[in-house]
Amino acid sequence: MQKEEERLSASSWPQSITMDICKVPENTSKCTANTMPMECFMVLSTQAQKISITTLCCLFGTLCTLENCLVLYLIFSSPTIRKKPSYLFISSLALADILASIIFVSSFVNFHVFNKTDSSKETFLLKLGGVNTSFTASLSSLLLTALDRYISISRPSEYKSLVTRKRAWVALGVLWVTCVTISSLPLLGWNCCTLNSACSELFPFVDDNYLSSWICLVMVLLASIVCAYAHVLWKAHQHVAYMGKHQVQGGKQNARMRMDVMLAKTLVMVLTVLMVCWSPVLVLMIYGIFVKLSIQLRRVFAFCSTLCLLNSMVNPIIYALRSKELYSSLRMAFSRFRRQLRATGDSPEAESTHKSSAIETVCEETRQWRRPHLRHAARGRGAMAAGELLWLAAAGLAAAGLALAEPRYRPDWASLDARPVPAWFDGAKVGVFVHWGVFAVPAWGSEWFWWHWRGEHRADYERFVRSRYPPATTYADFAPLFTARDFRPREWARLFQRAGARYVVLTAKHHEGFTNWGSPVSWSWNSLDTGPHRDLVGELGQALRESNIRYGLYHSLLEWFNPLYVADKEGGFKTQSFVLQKTMPELYDLVLRYKPDLIWSDGDWEAPESYWNSTSFLAWLYNDSPVKDTVVVNDRWCNNCSCHHGGYYNCADKYKPGTLLAHKWEMCSSIDKLSWGYRSNMHIDELMDEASIIEELVQTVSFGGNYLLNVGPTKEGVIVPIFQDRLLALGRWLDTNGEAIYESKPWRVQMENSTDGVWYTSKGPVVYAIFLTWPQDSLLKLSSPVPSPDMQVTMLGLAGALKWQKSPDKGLLITLPYVPPSLVSAQSGWTVKLEGVK
Repeated sequence: MQKEEERLSASSWPQSITMDICKVPENTSKCTANTMPMECFMVLSTQAQKISITTLCCLFGTLCTLENCLVLYLIFSSPTIRKKPSYLFISSLALADILASIIFVSSFVNFHVFNKTDSSKETFLLKLGGVNTSFTASLSSLLLTALDRYISISRPSEYKSLVTRKRAWVALGVLWVTCVTISSLPLLGWNCCTLNSACSELFPFVDDNYLSSWICLVMVLLASIVCAYAHVLWKAHQHVAYMGKHQVQGGKQNARMRMDVMLAKTLVMVLTVLMVCWSPVLVLMIYGIFVKLSIQLRRVFAFCSTLCLLNSMVNPIIYALRSKELYSSLRMAFSRFRRQLRATGDSPEAESTHKSSAIETVCEETRQWRRPHLRHAARGRGAMAAGELLWLAAAGLAAAGLALAEPRYRPDWASLDARPVPAWFDGAKVGVFVHWGVFAVPAWGSEWFWWHWRGEHRADYERFVRSRYPPATTYADFAPLFTARDFRPREWARLFQRAGARYVVLTAKHHEGFTNWGSPVSWSWNSLDTGPHRDLVGELGQALRESNIRYGLYHSLLEWFNPLYVADKEGGFKTQSFVLQKTMPELYDLVLRYKPDLIWSDGDWEAPESYWNSTSFLAWLYNDSPVKDTVVVNDRWCNNCSCHHGGYYNCADKYKPGTLLAHKWEMCSSIDKLSWGYRSNMHIDELMDEASIIEELVQTVSFGGNYLLNVGPTKEGVIVPIFQDRLLALGRWLDTNGEAIYESKPWRVQMENSTDGVWYTSKGPVVYAIFLTWPQDSLLKLSSPVPSPDMQVTMLGLAGALKWQKSPDKGLLITLPYVPPSLVSAQSGWTVKLEGVK
């Protein structure tokens, strides 16, 4: 009779009979079929309970599987996202949740709803091991995700070197092997049948000691997750408090959240769901170890087990909604699917719709680089993965080229080089260059401090660090000392305006990789995350535009020690991980966020254009960017571009062609002759004096170039008085002689051969002769101009005409006004204005 009852479902028995059979005598193994049959674990006694469990399992399981499959697709379909360790951990979490939903639902429903007990002990433990593996791997993957965020906050400068893709794969391999091993222990012999020990009242054949050990493991995992996320949340809280005090500019509240604050909210949601779903199950498991569970509590446990499925279902929703990159990848997948549907139509209307969609996608998706992170992007949107952004930009270019009648620049040098340099740049003539970054902290040697110290291991730099800083100091330790506490952007703007600058170029990012704005791809190595905790690029840009000064941004393509760049370089630049994940996203972000008038590219010399993707970016910049009609670029876009391709030519630092060029060019020079960044150990004889600066300016403009004069602020954001003095001296000279500089053009003769130190510029029929040395007897001889009878000669800054006469040989002689010798020695150049000459 008992054997027949064992084949019946537990729900068909009277409850009193079931309870009698399930009673276990003391000191008896609970494995024995006669004392604890499988039916005793089937705790669902009514049809309503079975329908409820089936509905919950099917609903949660189906949604969980579909959502996590979608997450895996979004991650591995993106060439950028799938390379990031953070998303490898999330993909492991998704995979574990998929396995959990499939194995758990099928096993749980078969056992509790259909009451199938025909499988062997080994088969049952194998299924149980699968469920155990998947849930343990899910928690472990969540822990790796938590540790990933913990490291990025605690050791931001070392994050990229510590958390590499290779190490992420190794960690995931160890994780899964460990989870499989632990979950297989009951099948391998750690079960109450083999050991003849006390069995769990919740799981058939499972030893109580094994269950206790597994619960301890889960508790450790949960505690570690909570600790790691608590640290991240505390950092985010500190940042919110700081930003609340310091990030109000011009009375406007910054209503857009930084990404670490958004991440903190994500983590709160993850932790809340995690604790709500797992707490009841763990509490009942722990309670069951010490106290005999009633059938009602075991039934509650069965229902609570489905909460673990709910946790697996909710996780991908949270990550998709709060992760800008997953959200963006989802939008892009949607857009591609819609375009494919529209492209199936053969009518002209369908084709037109497809082109329009491509263009709209480019505009919409590129805007998503304005980062909700640190970084001022609309809340709820995500930044686009770099490779997909470039792909969409290229698609938009192709579609728009067919749909629009206006000229389009192709992503090749022949087309891009044909674009004329916007007129404002040629008329500006004078600019100020600002080299500012973490290199201002050691303030020694040059702005290449990090490379000379760690790249070349120069002895003098190593001695300097040993003598000034504690042992084991790293370059990243300098970042918090880059405070910019005295940075007053409006004071800078007034200084540059008084210096006569028509445009200013700030280093948004130098070769060290530190960004002076909240770059979406420079996590914790930027001026918002550390150091100033300010958007230096944005603040200066606002102040300059209030002063009607054009704004340019310097951006280095390479970064000396970025692991992605180092890996690409070691591979002969056959891969583009650094370009797709770092360089291009930053360039798009700078343009879309700050709309610069000029992009001063650098760091190009090691790799070809095929690596940098420069032509694709420039084509987008010229065709579709918000500054397409006004933006100016230089020529440093690949290792063979300088003086050949791009916008205006730099050719080299402090470039002096010595002749008139057919192409627009610029000379960049620095007041400190030995460095572009600030040096605390500079000497007066290492600085350019007023006369040298004006001589360089005059020569440059006479040959058709622009003059960009550099200063390096201190780590506190101060432009030291000696630099201010040189800038103000230049401004005073331009106040008098600027008419000969601004908006001028090269004349037919650029310099006077017969008289040293005389240079020419022109504006239409007017010619300006700028002489840098006061002539003897105050008689200026000019051989190049051909005078006319009605020619007039005046001196800028003085009223009235000057006397002149034809020279006996050729040209003319101009009688200059008397100037006391003391005033002559105090000035660095004068200008005579010639009207009516040939």
